[in-house]
Amino acid sequence: MHKAIKGAFIGAAVGAGVAAVQAARTPDPERDPVPELAKGAAVGAAGGVAVGVVLQWRAGRRAAREAHAVVVAGASGGRRRRRRERRRERRAGRGPMRFIAEPVEHAVDRALDAAEAALPHVEEFAERASASLMELADASRPHVRALTDTAREKAFDLTEVAIEQARPRARAVRARVDELTESVAG
Repeated sequence: MHKAIKGAFIGAAVGAGVAAVQAARTPDPERDPVPELAKGAAVGAAGGVAVGVVLQWRAGRRAAREAHAVVVAGASGGRRRRRRERRRERRAGRGPMRFIAEPVEHAVDRALDAAEAALPHVEEFAERASASLMELADASRPHVRALTDTAREKAFDLTEVAIEQARPRARAVRARVDELTESVAG
């Protein structure tokens, strides 16, 4: 399978997992988490495609280099041809920047090797994390609903108490307003 496709699947799983964790942490349990999960999966898939394309490009480059080395080493007219190829390689792309270009190229190769080696571990971790996060979200949903119901009941109780405490004061203010309007009118 092309590495870009694998990267898209892995990125989508990781992105959806991260979005699921963020959706589980939001205070509004009645909000639909599906759009957030879809957006997270899309962003993760895009990143995974980018990494997969780079890995596939590098694998193709390495295969071409190895095939070229086999052809050059096994071609007829061996010694002269190899010398010419070595001279061309020395002249092509070397120059004064070779001290910088070679270490950078080797560092990039090592980094891409490390990314390629880590890919199966990341796949496994993403699968486990996604499953665990979904289980946690499902397990916490009843508790969140219970807490919101309790908070709603407390808010209604406090509102009733506040209304009952405000009624006598409102009556006193109304009586005072009536007295003032009578004194001004009369």
